[in-house]
Amino acid sequence: GLQKMVDEERYCADVLTQVSSVQEALRGVSRSLLHNHLKHCASEAIRSADATRADAMYEELVDLVFKSSR
Repeated sequence: GLQKMVDEERYCADVLTQVSSVQEALRGVSRSLLHNHLKHCASEAIRSADATRADAMYEELVDLVFKSSR
């Protein structure tokens, strides 16, 4: 949809408004995915008796946090 707006040479402010809407929708999806990942995958790995698995999950979570903050 955004590419079509650009191709049609729509007013820049209208395209920027749509870009902002898409970004907000993606932030919502990201929040939901992170919530589910923490609730299920991460908590299971961290609570497991497998220290290697838990350590790997800690590293993954740290990487996710720092990737998100760039």
